[in-house]
Amino acid sequence: MAQQNSSEEVDLGYLFKSIGSVFISLVKLLFLVLGFFRKYFLLIIGVIIVGIILGYFLDRNSVKVYENRLIVIPNFESVEYLYDKTDELNFKIQSGDSLYLKTIFGENYKVVRKIEIEPIVDIYNFTTKSRENIDVFRILFENQDMKEFVDDMTTSKQYKYQKLKVFILGKESEKPLADLIKFYNENMHFTQYKEAYVENTTERLLETEKMIKQSDSVINSIVNATGGSITNPPVYASFNNDFYSIYRYKDVLLKDKLELLKKSKDEVAIIKPVSINYNILEGGFATLKNTIKIPMLLFLLFSFIFFLRFVYLGLKRIAQE
Repeated sequence: MAQQNSSEEVDLGYLFKSIGSVFISLVKLLFLVLGFFRKYFLLIIGVIIVGIILGYFLDRNSVKVYENRLIVIPNFESVEYLYDKTDELNFKIQSGDSLYLKTIFGENYKVVRKIEIEPIVDIYNFTTKSRENIDVFRILFENQDMKEFVDDMTTSKQYKYQKLKVFILGKESEKPLADLIKFYNENMHFTQYKEAYVENTTERLLETEKMIKQSDSVINSIVNATGGSITNPPVYASFNNDFYSIYRYKDVLLKDKLELLKKSKDEVAIIKPVSINYNILEGGFATLKNTIKIPMLLFLLFSFIFFLRFVYLGLKRIAQE
């Protein structure tokens, strides 16, 4: 038992001694770094000033990358197509496929640097599209956390509105963005779908108009049969039941008509742009101002060179000993 306690004391003593030696090494390293900055303080300040001046002139003459934002509606079941085409374009941009990009952007193919896409979350619009969506929402929500369900890519692709962020070199963004929208809308399969959808929406609108007129005719017939008027109907229980059931039916038809009218306005293109905001801002380290970036890089380079010198002298001293 005494030997076990002695062994534990030795182990703890060795552990504390090791921790102490590491701490001392860190303190020595800190003083070496402080000593380095103190010794070369004026030189470091000079390097930073040179970097600021150089960065200023680079910023003054450089072309910046700007973020442009688009809100679009993918029509005719084209949301997956929109995401796939965006991924394809990003791959072509990153790989520098100039032949492919020229077919889309012409001679401006170099200015488009990156395209990002994300949904505009709208659970209410998603669930009220149809009874089937409500049932799907209930089933998935019961087996998944709300935030996970909302952010899930499978769900998010079903939202009506999608946001595109297009990063373009320079402020001349109108032409590249117009070419991008044109590229998205050049697809024979979805063009054929467009024709079918537009025809169907037009026919449904006509049928809805007919049913609204029929509802008005039935309402007028009920009113005339009971000797009243629409503004002052007689107060009979049977009349009220018939009148208000037809009236509620007409209200449903008017709501359907509104949705169909909205749909007809949306179905003008495969990918319909709703809003375009040009040259919103600059972002990321790639577009960080050179007056900040250049001094940082020069300072790191300066420090790295002296670190290599310090390592070399230390190894030389060890070799000589």
